[in-house]
Amino acid sequence: MEKSKQNPVEKLKQGDKSAFEQFYRKTYPRLLAFIVGRVGRRKDGEELAHDTYLSFLDSLPLFQGNSTITTFLYAIARHEVADYFRKRYAKKAILTVPFVDQLYTEKLYNAALLNSELERVFANLSHDQVVILRLKYEEGMPVLAIAKMLSLSMKAAEAKLWRARKAFQAVYLNLYG
Repeated sequence: MEKSKQNPVEKLKQGDKSAFEQFYRKTYPRLLAFIVGRVGRRKDGEELAHDTYLSFLDSLPLFQGNSTITTFLYAIARHEVADYFRKRYAKKAILTVPFVDQLYTEKLYNAALLNSELERVFANLSHDQVVILRLKYEEGMPVLAIAKMLSLSMKAAEAKLWRARKAFQAVYLNLYG
């Protein structure tokens, strides 16, 4: 089949740059308005729109035509917006629950002393709280990986991590003022 006679979706799936440029020009203004309407800031909306197009290109081979290509794009945009708010919530939670900051402001520079104080705090937490804190802060695992490892949803893992941070803070303040 000649390239000129292929439908636009097939051209997109085959990586036709001109087909993507045309699709982008046609969909970008409305997509941007859709995203900005949800996040409230144009700068964030522009970044999310570009992230949406990158995810769209990554997901394009999975598109099976059960909806329009534009509906597929907007579904990806909704996921990007949800991720945006999830990340904002996580940042806000971290700022409201001092964890590492608290340790640095106490000027615990001695690694051995810091380690013994951490272990003393961990001894006063539940096993599950210690596990999730160690995975996040010692292993440096992202929450999604922790969720998969513990067979939890992303939201459940975020909630457990938040509660573990709160518990850590309470025990730390109780032990060390």
